[in-house]
Amino acid sequence: MRYSESRESSAELLRLTLPLMAQQKSGFHPVSFTLWYEHLAGLNAELSRELTRRLEAQSPLTDDEAHELYARHIVARDMQTIQQLQERLRTLLEEAFQLTAQASDQTGQFERSLEATQQRLAAPSSLEGVRAVVSELLSESQRMQVLTQAVVEKLDVRAQEVGELRNALERAQSEALLDPLTGLKNRRAFERAVGELAHETAGMANAALLLIDIDHFKGVNDTYGHLFGDKVLRAVAHVLQANIKGRDLVARMGGEEFAILFVQATASGALAVAEQIRTAVAQGRVRSVAGEDLTGAVTVSAGLAVSLSGDSLENLIERADSALYEAKRSGRNRVCVAAAPAR
Repeated sequence: MRYSESRESSAELLRLTLPLMAQQKSGFHPVSFTLWYEHLAGLNAELSRELTRRLEAQSPLTDDEAHELYARHIVARDMQTIQQLQERLRTLLEEAFQLTAQASDQTGQFERSLEATQQRLAAPSSLEGVRAVVSELLSESQRMQVLTQAVVEKLDVRAQEVGELRNALERAQSEALLDPLTGLKNRRAFERAVGELAHETAGMANAALLLIDIDHFKGVNDTYGHLFGDKVLRAVAHVLQANIKGRDLVARMGGEEFAILFVQATASGALAVAEQIRTAVAQGRVRSVAGEDLTGAVTVSAGLAVSLSGDSLENLIERADSALYEAKRSGRNRVCVAAAPAR
């Protein structure tokens, strides 16, 4: 959604939003801020009803609840906006088609008129008769010129509207499919992109899925604050982005969980990249908001699943998730590879 509040109005909304966010258990992150901003700005009636009930019940939102509300009331609305823009675009294209069809009909009539005029001139005729034919031809030409100009002007207006809609559609699609904190694809965008790849490459052949989870992330937030937690999420996202290539896909699946789909990968190659990621995060130099050196305080666990014949994304996620659970259970800060299922 594109917000239209002035700088002064948005500053006042910021002042009012922060005390409400402070009452919640969720962090001071863009997801939470968007919820309370839209509530106070009166932009989202259904969301406001839910938040008002929570305030009256003195029931603070957790991070999971904030993300759930965001998905239900912000992302879903933005997807509806995209559908409305697409429908308007289809209408404009239909109108443009009708205009060109009308112009074509008028051109056909003009051609028939010219043929009739040509036949009349071929027959013997008086000077008055020739003068009448010329007059009719001039009148018909002027009428055609006016009609053509009108169609051109209407098409110009439609073209401008289509351009504006295209820009709005691109903005809405981008906002609806990107995680606002890290800039990575969100889960919906990831699943859509995987579906397109699977269609193009005849399934998930030669793919590998890596699920990554930040270790003890709640403890990181509780100890160093949510601002530092957001910094950690962005830093991990940067590491992941730096370790993909070609058509590989990376996304934030929600909370502190990320995913990478290696489109063309061997088991050994995908495992090597997974270890590079784990090592880069563990050795990454990070500082708390207060400037304290926290190198080594952030680690990740990961589960890797290599695709088998006939695998779907759901199959891969299930196996990678099991491997991720094993990595956590066996001490964290490690990568575990899913065993091939029994056939």
